[in-house]
Amino acid sequence: MNTGSTIQAGAAKQSRQEIRAQLAQYMAQQPAWKRTFDKWMKILEIVALVLIVGVFALAMYVSINHTAVTGTVIAIAWFALPVSFAPLMILLGVHAIGLRAFYPIALPGKPEQFATGSKAVWSGLGQIAIALLVAAFWGGLGWAVWSGDMALIGSYVRVLGTAMGVAIAGGIVIGMLSAVYKQFVRPR
Repeated sequence: MNTGSTIQAGAAKQSRQEIRAQLAQYMAQQPAWKRTFDKWMKILEIVALVLIVGVFALAMYVSINHTAVTGTVIAIAWFALPVSFAPLMILLGVHAIGLRAFYPIALPGKPEQFATGSKAVWSGLGQIAIALLVAAFWGGLGWAVWSGDMALIGSYVRVLGTAMGVAIAGGIVIGMLSAVYKQFVRPR
């Protein structure tokens, strides 16, 4: 059994067929209970996808029929959309932990990697943690809008405004530094 290796794809990006072949090769080496677990997790993940589609359809419906519902219902429906992704992300994390295999990880400047072993477990746990944080944030914002708590809404607006300001400014600075680097340090 693989305890913590990483299967590298080389410098080129892996094709979907190569990823499936690697996963099939890895799954062929696993015991029967892991293959059964894999099948059940795929079914649950499809159910979670249906949930996302259902929440999106509901949000579209209440937006189109805006005269029949209050504005808070429309806002809640759209805030529920990012929350609806959490079950799928949690299931994908549990799937990675159970199989001890995580889909290819693409990091800037490094080749794409198909993670197995403890690296896959930690990736799955990280994905679950991020999903819970995202669901808590957007669920809390939806609750603040539903309850009309203006102080809580103000806090969320400050957090979102700060995050967007930092992200936009950081993107501009990184873009400028990258352009300077390409022009002066590494001329072509």
